Amino acid sequence: MLLTGKNWRLSASEKVADAGTLLGVLLKNRGITEDQSVEKFLAEDAGVWHDPFLYNDMRKAVDIINETIDCHGRILVYGDYDCDGVTATAILVRYFRSHNADVRYIVPHRSEHGYGLTEKIMDKVIEESPSLVITVDCGVTNLDTVAELKSRGIKVIVSDHHNVKDDLPEADCVICAKRPDNTYPFTELCGAGVALKLVEALGKDGRHGVNGNLWRQAVELAGLATIADLVSVTNENRTIIKRAFKSMENPSNVGVKVINEMLLNPGKSLDETFISFNVVPRINAAGRLYDSSDALKLFLENNPSEAKRAADDLTRENEERKEIEAKVFDEARAQLENPDRPERWSLTNTCGPVVVYGKNWHQGVLGIVAGKLAQFYGRSALVFTDDVTEPGCAKGSGRAFGEFDLFKCLEGISDKLVNFGGHKKAAGMLVRKEGMGAFMEALEAEAKRLAEESGSAGSDDSDNSIEVECELDPSAVNFESYREICRLRPFGIGNAKPNFVTRDLIIREIATMSDGAHLRLDLTDSTGKYTLSAVGFGMGNYFYLLKSGDIVDICYTMNEYTFRGETTLSLHISDILPEPGKGFMWQKAEIAEKLYSSGLDPVQITKIAPGEDIIPLMVPRDEHFTECYKIINKYAGTSLSTVDCVLLARLINNNAETEITPFQTKRCLEVFADCGLLKLREISPMRLCFNITPGGTRVKLSDSEVYRKVTNAGQK
Repeated sequence: MLLTGKNWRLSASEKVADAGTLLGVLLKNRGITEDQSVEKFLAEDAGVWHDPFLYNDMRKAVDIINETIDCHGRILVYGDYDCDGVTATAILVRYFRSHNADVRYIVPHRSEHGYGLTEKIMDKVIEESPSLVITVDCGVTNLDTVAELKSRGIKVIVSDHHNVKDDLPEADCVICAKRPDNTYPFTELCGAGVALKLVEALGKDGRHGVNGNLWRQAVELAGLATIADLVSVTNENRTIIKRAFKSMENPSNVGVKVINEMLLNPGKSLDETFISFNVVPRINAAGRLYDSSDALKLFLENNPSEAKRAADDLTRENEERKEIEAKVFDEARAQLENPDRPERWSLTNTCGPVVVYGKNWHQGVLGIVAGKLAQFYGRSALVFTDDVTEPGCAKGSGRAFGEFDLFKCLEGISDKLVNFGGHKKAAGMLVRKEGMGAFMEALEAEAKRLAEESGSAGSDDSDNSIEVECELDPSAVNFESYREICRLRPFGIGNAKPNFVTRDLIIREIATMSDGAHLRLDLTDSTGKYTLSAVGFGMGNYFYLLKSGDIVDICYTMNEYTFRGETTLSLHISDILPEPGKGFMWQKAEIAEKLYSSGLDPVQITKIAPGEDIIPLMVPRDEHFTECYKIINKYAGTSLSTVDCVLLARLINNNAETEITPFQTKRCLEVFADCGLLKLREISPMRLCFNITPGGTRVKLSDSEVYRKVTNAGQK
C-alpha cells in the first residue's frame, strides 16, 4: 500500500481566473519576459539555431568525410543500442547512402558488448576494414579502443554528447560540447542532435550536399532522440523537436510515417507524450532484448511494407519486454518482502538503497525495474543479475530516489566494485559475486554516512515534491487555457509540463478503473457552476479514503482525451489533498508530532492549543488499536507499505466504526511494532513504512513500553 502525499511548490502566488492572463504567468515562471525572447520561444518554425562549425573539429571532420567519400573509402558508423544511438546511426547512414558512399554500420549488443566502443567488439569493427570510423552517441570515453584504431591506420571521428574523462580520445576529430575547450554555445544536444549538426555542416560545405528530403528525415529522427534521451528541452533542442513535429505532419522517413500511422489514434495530435510512451519504448525494446539493428531497419527502410514488418517486430519485442520486466519486478518485490529475508536487510531496518539479485534476470530490464522499485518503495534501488561476459561477477543497474546521490555513494565504496559509472540519479556497476555481502554492508554504511552528513536520508525533495505553476480558479480550467498551455510545447526537462492547483472542489462521483489501479473523479466547485473530470493514474488506493461529498484540493496537468471522435478536457491528477479535519490535531498534526518526538508529553502539548481539549485526540483507545490493525491488515496485508499518517487516519475513519487522528494512528503503529506485530521505520515525522509480521500471535498491548508511555501521559 502506498498512501503518500507530495509537497506542492507554487511558482506564482497569484490565483489565475482566466485564460487571458495564464500564458504570461507561465512565461514569467520560466524567466521569459522580454518581447524578443517571448517571440522566439513561442515561434512555430523559428527558434534558437547555431552554426555547426562552432563545434571544435567540425571543419576538419567535414574535410575528412569528403575526402573519404571522394577516395571511395569505407566508412563505418558505430552507434549505441538505445533510441538516441539508433537514430543517430540512421541519420549518418542515410546521408552516406544518398551519396552512394561505401558505408557500413555497427550497433553493439547490450549484454555481449556493453556500452560504447569496447574491446569486446573491436574484432568486429576491424573485420569491416574501414578507412574511417565515426562514432555516434558514444566514443568520448573510449580512449584505448580509439587509440587502437588509430594505430591500425584507421581515421576516427568521435561524435558524442556525454561527459568526458580527464583526457579526450586521440581521434582525428572529437565533436563533443562536453570537452573542456568547447566552443559550441549549447552543451545539451543528444547524440542524434550532434549527428544532425554534422550532416548540416556537410550540407553547408556543399561538396556532398544534403537534399530537402534527407534533411527532413534527419530532423525527424533527431527530434525522436531528443525526446527519448531526456535532455534539456531548451535552446536548440526545443527548436529541433518543434521542427521535427512540423515535418512529421507528413513524415519524410518511411519508418516514422509507418509507426505513427500504426500507433496514433484518429483525432489524437502528435506530441512528446505520444513519442515518449508509444514510439520510444518500441525502439529501445530491440536493444534491451535483442539487437538494435532491428530498430535500425525501421528507419533505414524505404519500402513501406518492409517498414511495417519492422514496426510489427518492434511492437512484439516491446510486449515481450513488458512481460519480462513485470516478471522481474514481481520477483524483486517478493524477494524484498520475503519474511525470511535477513533482518539486517529488511526495508524497515535499512536507510540505504534496497538491493535485489536474480540469477537469470534479463540485463536489458535491470534499469527499468530499479526505477520502478525506487518509485514503488520510495527508496533508491539496485538490481543485479549474473553478468554474461564476466564470469563470477554480477551486473547491476541503480536508480536514485529523492536527493540521494547514487554516484557519490558508489564512489565512496569503489574498492568494493569491479567497475561503475553513471551520475547522481542513475548508475551501472559490476560487483564480484563473492564480494556481494561486503558490497552491501559498505553500501549501507556509506548511505548512512552521507545521510548524517547531509542531515537527511536523501528520500525527500525531488521525488516528493511537485513544482506547481499557480493556482487556477475552476472558471479557468477549460479548453481556452489548455490551448494557451500548448503554446509552450514541447515539454520536458527545463520546460516541464505545467502542474496547476485548484482548491475546494467537491467530489460528485468517485470510481476506480483498470481493476482498481486508477482513480476517476467527477468534481464541481462550491457553486455547482463548473464541473471537472479528473483521472489519478496509480492512485486507486484513494478510492477507500475519499467519498462523494468530500472537499479536496487537486494538483494536476491538463490534457485532452478523444473517444469516438469527441474530444474532452481531462485532468491528470498529480496529487490530492483532502480537506483536513477540524482542530489542532488535524491541521497541525506534524507540529504535534514534532513536539512529542522532542520529549514533550501530551499534557505539555495541550498548552499550544488553548481552548481545545486535545488529550482525547492524542491518546489511542482500545477501539483505535482494534480498528487500525483491521484496516492495515485488510489494505496492506504483509506487503511493505509507505504511508502518511494523515492519509492513513482518513482511511481508517472512512472504513471503520471509530474516529482516529493522525497522532493516534502513529502511536498505534508504534505499539504494534513494540509488540512484534509489524516492522516499522520512520521516514519523516508523519511518514512511515511498515509491514505486518506474518503469522503474528495475539499479544497484550499493555505490555508495550510505548503503550504505557502514551496512555499514562494522558492520565496526568
